[in-house]
Amino acid sequence: MKCQRLDRVAFHVEGEPAPGGSKSAFFHRHTGRIVVTDAGGKRTKQWRTLVATAARMAMDAREVIAPPIGLTITFRMTRPASHLTKYGALRKGAPIVPIVRPDVTKLLRSTEDALTGIVWGDDAHICEQLIYRIYAHPGEPAGAHITAYHVRLSQADGLAPEED
Repeated sequence: MKCQRLDRVAFHVEGEPAPGGSKSAFFHRHTGRIVVTDAGGKRTKQWRTLVATAARMAMDAREVIAPPIGLTITFRMTRPASHLTKYGALRKGAPIVPIVRPDVTKLLRSTEDALTGIVWGDDAHICEQLIYRIYAHPGEPAGAHITAYHVRLSQADGLAPEED
């Protein structure tokens, strides 16, 4: 029996989003090969594991989404305690959204890497993205809401190649 292919998958991930680190490459003297490693630390590995686990559950052993793919992610970050008064109210001058590190593109990088091979075959298949980074409401856990979907394109959209 062939697995059914999804057109769309949406799921939540609980945990503090962590950025994808830079890549480092070096020559392995024993194997004679170039080895590429991710400079992301323990937090990045934990985040990717949480994302991959939630994605596997949401995909429920179905095939990856066919390209082209669209992606929407809302990252919910923990608000620093310094933004709140002792009574829990937002301090005057505290930013409404995160404007500090990690930046949204690095959060996106680590999350896309965790979803490769589970939700899509290659993150190069993504043709549109809408990414948000907000603070979680008091009492709400940090994490992310992720939606990936098959993008339907046609010649009427002006995006598909015209035939001769």
